[in-house]
Formats: sequence, structure tokens, C-alpha cells
Amino acid sequence: MKTFDNIFKPIKFGKLTAKNRIEVSPAEPFTTTEDGYITNEFIAYTAAMAKGGAGIVTVGDSPVTKEYASHSKYVVNLSNKYVVHGLFNLTDAIHRYGSLASIELNLRDEEHLPADYTKEDIKYIVKSFADAAENCKLANFDMIMIHGGHGHTIANFFSPAMNKRTDEYGCDSIENRTRFAREILLAVRERIGYDMAIEWRISGDELTENGVGVDDAIKYAKAIQDKVDLMHVSAGNLYNLAVINMMIQPSYVPMATNLHLAEKFKKELDIPVVAVGSFNMELAEKAVAEGKADMVAMIRSFIADPDLVNKARLGKADEIRPCIRCCICTGGSDPHACPKPIRCTVNPMVGREWQLIKVEKAEVSKKVLIIGGGCAGMEAARRLVERGHRPIIIEKEGKLGGSLIPAASNPIKGDIKRYFDWTVNMTNKTKEIEIRLNTTATKELIIKENPDALIIAVGASPIIPSIPGINGKNVVLAADVDTGKAKVGKNLVLAGAGLTGTETAYALAESGHNVTIIDILTINEIDAKGAASMLVSKTLRAMTVSAGVKVIEKVRLTEVTDKGAVITKEDGSIENLECDTVILSLGVRPNSKAADELAHIIDETYVVGDCRKIGNITSAVRESFYAAINI
Repeated sequence: MKTFDNIFKPIKFGKLTAKNRIEVSPAEPFTTTEDGYITNEFIAYTAAMAKGGAGIVTVGDSPVTKEYASHSKYVVNLSNKYVVHGLFNLTDAIHRYGSLASIELNLRDEEHLPADYTKEDIKYIVKSFADAAENCKLANFDMIMIHGGHGHTIANFFSPAMNKRTDEYGCDSIENRTRFAREILLAVRERIGYDMAIEWRISGDELTENGVGVDDAIKYAKAIQDKVDLMHVSAGNLYNLAVINMMIQPSYVPMATNLHLAEKFKKELDIPVVAVGSFNMELAEKAVAEGKADMVAMIRSFIADPDLVNKARLGKADEIRPCIRCCICTGGSDPHACPKPIRCTVNPMVGREWQLIKVEKAEVSKKVLIIGGGCAGMEAARRLVERGHRPIIIEKEGKLGGSLIPAASNPIKGDIKRYFDWTVNMTNKTKEIEIRLNTTATKELIIKENPDALIIAVGASPIIPSIPGINGKNVVLAADVDTGKAKVGKNLVLAGAGLTGTETAYALAESGHNVTIIDILTINEIDAKGAASMLVSKTLRAMTVSAGVKVIEKVRLTEVTDKGAVITKEDGSIENLECDTVILSLGVRPNSKAADELAHIIDETYVVGDCRKIGNITSAVRESFYAAINI
């Protein structure tokens, strides 16, 4: 059994003590009212993390000026004192579970650099932070977080690249570079006193040319540490699109990727240091145990499973639903442009907590036959058990998993592998689920079983074009390459530039193969139409470029010969691409015929996942969840 001795040690900072060393890092669920008032949805979402055992629960990016609030909607508006009313209910819900309540104060001003502000403007901003902090005190928060990183206004005053002032707020000395931050901290402390703690969020390295590097950032932290209680070390600059993936790491970026920065800060500072950036409970324990950080903050792991801290504490770490870092919850490349309520691929309850509160028991226990033991079928089965139903999974293959099996086999998709292992393990260990492998679902079987309800989740099949040579020995499927079922040569042509094919191409290139991807669309067209977050797609595209993968756009695979792939260009001209193996990743089509043959046998029937409409893990989990709670 995994142990978590270090992260469950209480920690003192300022006059506060957190019951453990796990903090919910700030994020925006976009579930307040448009003008920033607290809703029951917002409280339910936030309280779930406190109930799940977090030591500190931090509410995300909250505007301190009315100007910022005017174009940052559906987040807490700290420039309005009347928001205190709802915030008091929020902190009450957090305190119910013994967690400390915190909130992030920020000013994001994309139209002005430090030199654009008059001294009166600076006084106004300082006062706005102090007013916002006082509102937090009135709302019974235990602490506040001030956002001094990620290229926002406070960070820009410290950056010589962004701050061209020549007065006492300029960058000619460390004293002047930190003056703005110190004035904010002094004004805030005067309003809130010392009973509340202040956490400072900083980019340990902006990872930007001419930006603030780690050595400079440590100087910054040392200059203000006497005025703060915790130093929260992130990385990156929100306004440099090339490094956003180091702020919000997609699945291809190593986990705990910024821990090395926190470690450097910890060696230099006299106050506790918080690490952040793609942690789970095991990595958090390791970071604290090795003395690289005093606390660990995470948000997406909480979104995937709000109960993760309690599960770890109770010896149930293997039951923690893992985040796959798909970045669906972050709302895209610019979530403020058109904010939508938060959703999660693997946890369909997130953002719906107030609607559902919990998965309610059914009035009548029903026997439910589930055709297909893939992602959708397993989610449906577990949810049905929660409701008191009796699910039976009918799976034609010899093991559970469906399309998750090849998806989890690609070496660069460790997050999917963790989710695959979790969903199969949890399904197998749920004793109320009957699982029948190597069994083909037929009309006769369903009639014989006579279930009360039927869920059809038979998935999809790969698209294989009807062209000359497609059945040759030198043609394989990307899924078979990922699982090791198919062997390939040195020089490869991969047809299909979607994310799945590109992931296969990258893994092959990294292992020494020469890979060329072809597609009828451009990469931009593919990514614009795809369901994946732009953070995910842009990161993967950059990786393939660095790995030497070639891409040919706007061409069609029209023949395969023993020498390679024949492609036809837009102008009708033909080119032969010599290669050892042609790999197909042209998408999948729903197994709709198989689904239709079974869909009218039982009155209460639900068709979910890819056999209904091609989607992804997000849609498969959501649809099967809905089916389970509707039966």
C-alpha cells in the first residue's frame, strides 16, 4: 500500500496551520454570475475539493479593479464589495471540512505596460488590491494569494523587457523593480492584519527571451519574502503562446515539470515554498519527502477526482481517478473570450455538482445489459452500481478496454495509460458488475437475458480506403503499431495527420524511424475541426517538428505499391513516396450497423459512445454517465 507520510504532516505559515500539505491551486470554473456574484454552482464545485481533504482551497483568478472585471466575466469580482455576501457562504462551505479558504487576487491588463501608468494609476491599483483584500477578510477568508507571475501587471513591473519606466518604479535597481509589489503588499497587510496569510504567486522562470529567468525571479522573491507567508512557484508567461504549455501542461509534457524551480527557491528562501504543475498524490509525496517543496498545489487532479486527498489518506490511492491532462477543463486557448462552465473528460460530475449533488439511488433496481467493455461501457457499469442497478458487460474480446487499449499503448501517452489502468481496475474490482468476456452480443442473447434496460457501446472501426494495394503486407494500422502487433520498416509514410496519427508518428520518429505524414487537409484545418484543446494540439505539433517528422498537406493517398505510397496532389499530379511501410490513421467510423441491429429489442435502450457518433473519451464518458443516471 502506498504511504503518504510527508504530505499529511501539518504545516505552519504566518499564524495559520494547514492540516496537510496539499493546496487546490487557483483556476476559474466560470460558474459565478456574469457580473461576478457567487452562485450555488460555484459553491458546490469549490466545496467538493474541501470535502475531498485539501489543506488549502484557493479560488481562482479574481479581478481587483472594475476595469478588469468588466471584461472578465463569470469569475469572482473582488472590485465589488457586495460580492462579500456570497463569498461568506463560500468560505463557510470550505471551513465545514477543515480546509483553509484562500482566493487569488489579480490584475490582467493587456492594453497597458508599466510605462503607460501614471503615478495616480499606480496608487489606484495599489488601493484596488487593498480594497479587494479587505473584501476577502470580510468574507472570512483565511488567506489570500496575490498573482505576481505569468506576465500579468505585477510581474511586468519587475521585468526589464516590459518595464521601461525611468522613475522609482523602473528597473534600474532591485529596490525599484520590486517597489510596486512591496507597496501592494504593505497596503494589503495594513487592511487584513497578520491573522490572515499572504501567498505570492510567481513565475520561477518566464521561459521567454529577455524575460525574467530563475536567478532574477529568486532575487525578486528574496526582496519581498519578509512581507509574504508562502511562495507559490509556477512558470511561464501567459502572453507568450509558445510557453503556455509550461503553465498548463498538456499530456505530452512531463509531470511535476516545474518542481526544479520550486527546489531552487526553497534553497534560497526563509518561508515555505509551494510547487505547482501536473502533480498527483504520489509525486506530491515524493516532492515533499525529498525536501524540494514544502507544499504542493494542484487543480486538475482535484477536478478529475475531488476526493483524491482523502482516498490517499485512507489507503485507497489506487481508486483515485487520474487526470489525463487533456486541457478540456481549461476552456481552450482563451477561456475569457467566451467562457463556458467547467467540464472534465473523466469526471462528468464537475460543473454539475449543484444539479446532481450526488448520484442518486434508483427507485427500482434494474438488470442492465451493456454491450461493449470499452471506455463508455465501463463508465456506465460503475455508475449503474452506484445507483443500485445490476449491470452485465458483454465484451467480444478477451479483455476490457476497447479503443483505450491502443490509445494507452503509445509510449508518449502515459496519462491515458494511467486512466486505462484505473478504469479497468475499478471495473474489475466492483463486484456488483458481471463481466462476460469473449462473448458476442446477439439478438438471441439479449432476448434470453431479458434485461430491463440496454446500453449499446460497441464503438467504431478504422477507416480503410478502397484503393489499389491497400491490403498489401506493407500496409498497417497505427493502432496496431502502437500495441506492437504490427512491425514497421525504417522509412515510413503515415496517412492521417490527426492527433492519433501524429502521436504514432512522433513516437516512431523518436525511436529512430524516418516518418512522413500526409493528409488531404492542412494541419490548421485539422486542429480547428478537432475536439482537442489547442494547448494539446500545438504542443504535439511542435514536438513532431523537433523530432524531424515531415508533413505533406493537401494530398490524397491513392495507391500503395511494393515501393511505397502514391499520392495525388490538388492539381492532379502524382508523386511516389518511397517507404518501407504505409501506416493508416484515417479515423474511424461508427459501428452503427451493429448498434442498429440491437437497438430495438429492449424498450429502454441507450446508444452511447463512438457507435452513436464519433467522439473521444470526453463524449464517451459523458454519454454513458447520462445513460446510467437516466435508467
